[in-house]
Amino acid sequence: MSKSIELIVLLSLFVFTAAATPSHELGALQVLWSSWKAVHSKIYTVAEEITRFAIFIQNYKKIVDYNRQNKDIKLSLNKFGDLTAEEFQVLHTGGYAYNLKTTKKKTLGSFTSQIDFNILNVPESIDWREKGAVTSVKNQQKCGSCWAFSTIGALESLYFINNGKLLSFSEQQIVDCDIQNDGCDGGLPETAFEYTAHAGLEVEEDYPYNAKVGVCNFEASKAIKVNSRSKSITPQSVGALKAALIVQPVSIAIQADQKVFQFYRSGVIKANCGDDLNHAVLVVGYTTIDGEEAFIIKNSWGTEWGIGGYVYISTDGKANYGNGVCGILGDPVVPLA
Repeated sequence: MSKSIELIVLLSLFVFTAAATPSHELGALQVLWSSWKAVHSKIYTVAEEITRFAIFIQNYKKIVDYNRQNKDIKLSLNKFGDLTAEEFQVLHTGGYAYNLKTTKKKTLGSFTSQIDFNILNVPESIDWREKGAVTSVKNQQKCGSCWAFSTIGALESLYFINNGKLLSFSEQQIVDCDIQNDGCDGGLPETAFEYTAHAGLEVEEDYPYNAKVGVCNFEASKAIKVNSRSKSITPQSVGALKAALIVQPVSIAIQADQKVFQFYRSGVIKANCGDDLNHAVLVVGYTTIDGEEAFIIKNSWGTEWGIGGYVYISTDGKANYGNGVCGILGDPVVPLA
């Protein structure tokens, strides 16, 4: 599409959106738009300004409608407020390459699904952040490397549990060096655990993140051995995931490309997010929020998203035919020392 035609399309989008918005409301939205841009340090060309403001208005209306209809969970105009749903899906999800499972022979052990974990008398809540076992929220940026952040998060916690010291390890190392995964085009934590078991890990300070795939600059002399293997946890089992969380945080996958995730601000997600796994995150515990039991999820979209970078997802094991809300029970895995 030529630049002139593209500009006409963008102008048409803006005109259509503006025409559907009362003039007094449009003025207020322009003030809101200016404030939002300042908060998130957004700068656009003239053409970008037109299309992004039109998208912003549409997202604003969707969020207002959603919040009006839902009292238990709230959405807000976060840093993704100028993205369409399709752009958000492409730029910030899809890094969990579940399709790789069909092309790789799974050799990792698993907890037997014949065990009834629900008879275990688990504590009412657990939060590994309170124990000092979880690093601060990180930001994968526009790179499909969620799998690396989920992997590293689990390994950071494992190292703390076994050594009493919290280190921030390098996501960039496995993005660059783990050739079984696909860098910014996606990967699997369980495959990454195979790599880290063999190579060890550098700390983030020595191998910093840059949100793109580069030449592998791994230095074995700086590597720290954290895990020797990994183990899958029984899928479709709330009891099994809770049992694992008593021992350590768990790498999991969810579907995160829906509106409720793009603009999540607070509350417990109980529906409207599917189970088509496309984003890897870290479960650091479970708790009860306003009477709703929920898993505590550490994301990798920065602290500006959600509750300081975290989200609560219901422990409802019946959702999505047993895969859990957002598919949270579909593919949990932990590293082992």
